Amino acid sequence: MKFGIREIIFVVVMLGLLGSTNYFVFAKANARKAERLADIRGRQQALSNLQQATSGIEDLNRKIDELQKAITFFESKLPQEKEVDKILKEVWQMAEANSLQTRSIKTLKVERGANYSEQPIMMTLSGDFNGFYAFLLQLEKLPRITRVTEMNLQKINDRDGEMQAGMKLSIFFEPDTGSVAGAN
Repeated sequence: MKFGIREIIFVVVMLGLLGSTNYFVFAKANARKAERLADIRGRQQALSNLQQATSGIEDLNRKIDELQKAITFFESKLPQEKEVDKILKEVWQMAEANSLQTRSIKTLKVERGANYSEQPIMMTLSGDFNGFYAFLLQLEKLPRITRVTEMNLQKINDRDGEMQAGMKLSIFFEPDTGSVAGAN
């Protein structure tokens, strides 16, 4: 076989056709393929993130149930608004039972929350420190939710073991639904 100019031109044209095909067809196809693979990787990552985020949903439902039970428990500890006077009387009687003299009791403004109300009370008591300590222990064991937010103890100088206590006691209760609706 003889290679002449015609054959060389034919081979050059064929090689040019092969090169242009690679540039115009295969390169663009490879670029589209790379874009699609990157898109697939991105979507797989998003799916993986979604699976990871939703893996704890069953655990979350269990936690919600536990918290709902806790809320029910604490709501059962809240007396009705009309029972606050009874609790005040019970606190007063506890103080007297521990040989404490009640100098003053002053109710402060009721603070309302979403599902509860708080009645702060300023109390001044005097008597033996051991009686006061026993009073605090009994206060802690009340079946209702109470909280001491402030306390000031002063020793009475002329008597050994005697003290005067000023304290802010909060009693938590369920608001009366009628009075909350009327307040709004």
